[in-house]
Amino acid sequence: MAGINLKRHLLIATGLLVVAIGVVVLRYRDTFGVMLDNLRAMREGRALAETLRSPQDLLAYLLDHPTQASLVVFDVTAPDSGLYFQPEVARPVAGLPRLLLLAGYAEAVAQGELDPDEPIARQALDRYVLPSLGAQVHTHALSLLPDTGDTLPLWQVVQLLLEGNDPAAHDYLLLRLGQASLATLPERFGVPTLEPPRPLLGLFLSWHAMPALEGRRTEPFALTQAVVRDARLHDALATHLEQQGSGLSLWDQRDRAQATYPRGTAQGYAALLRRIATDSSAWGRTMRGYLERTLPDTLQTSLKVLAVESGLFPGLVSVAAYARRHDRPGVRVAVLLMDAVPMAVLYHLAQTRLEQGLVLQLLGDDAFFEQARGRLHTTAPLAQATGMGR
Repeated sequence: MAGINLKRHLLIATGLLVVAIGVVVLRYRDTFGVMLDNLRAMREGRALAETLRSPQDLLAYLLDHPTQASLVVFDVTAPDSGLYFQPEVARPVAGLPRLLLLAGYAEAVAQGELDPDEPIARQALDRYVLPSLGAQVHTHALSLLPDTGDTLPLWQVVQLLLEGNDPAAHDYLLLRLGQASLATLPERFGVPTLEPPRPLLGLFLSWHAMPALEGRRTEPFALTQAVVRDARLHDALATHLEQQGSGLSLWDQRDRAQATYPRGTAQGYAALLRRIATDSSAWGRTMRGYLERTLPDTLQTSLKVLAVESGLFPGLVSVAAYARRHDRPGVRVAVLLMDAVPMAVLYHLAQTRLEQGLVLQLLGDDAFFEQARGRLHTTAPLAQATGMGR
């Protein structure tokens, strides 16, 4: 009898466990669905990813996918002899719009419109992120700073962006500059083929359908301002994201980024870098102070000074850099933009940083640069040959 009762209890317990699992699956079916989609997504392009073992392999990838990649490399003193592969194709860009944001901030400081020593409440920055939408990165970025109490100077907000890639700092600075000023940044800096940066919080929220956002404008600036100013809305969105997550698979994120991320051309970002590297004004010196790093001699590289900005997001790979070398004067600029990148290829690049390796080799290795020019069969666009930009 005891054995029968034990079996009965085990059957009941097993049944309850199955019911419990069923309830969890039903309650979180969207989350499970996203997980399954992501597992499938990570297999996309796996065979192709396995062929990418060197910068030469990545060059071959660019040549085989000309509609999905742009590459521009040139010496500032000899732009006609540069490498120009799909230079004027506008693509969605990850990370690089920060360059325009920094340019606008440095300009505002130089003109006395912003005070770098202005105290900013740390709590004010917290309103620019949400769970699953930048909160973890923001917390980590703050941990890199010394504990200065409840406030920090505005210049340290810039450091959060530069050193911690903090989305809260990004959006805070955007809103301080204002939408009207941001809209004219590309024209002011002579790069009309670049779209200005957009608030990350509002952009990501515009991808979601949440009850708390029903009836609200989906434009990124308007959404960001609403969330920052309305504590109850911020709390409602935080609760939703904590309980249900973003609900977007890697494929969803790729499709939305492809459609809504700021667009730009490799030619345009190269022109902006050239101006940053050579501008003799206070603005130029400030920008170089933000971006340039002197490389130690122990690296045994021809590069002396390096400035790099980059970004990775589902489907998107972006690198913009310039360098000064030990063996000769002058500056070489390189910009690589890739979109519609298969997930396995993206993950492989995230692990190996092969895209940055390609750019660094193009900057520092003249023989490799000439080999790449020959493989990609490129000529300088008229705008570059005549001195595009200011």
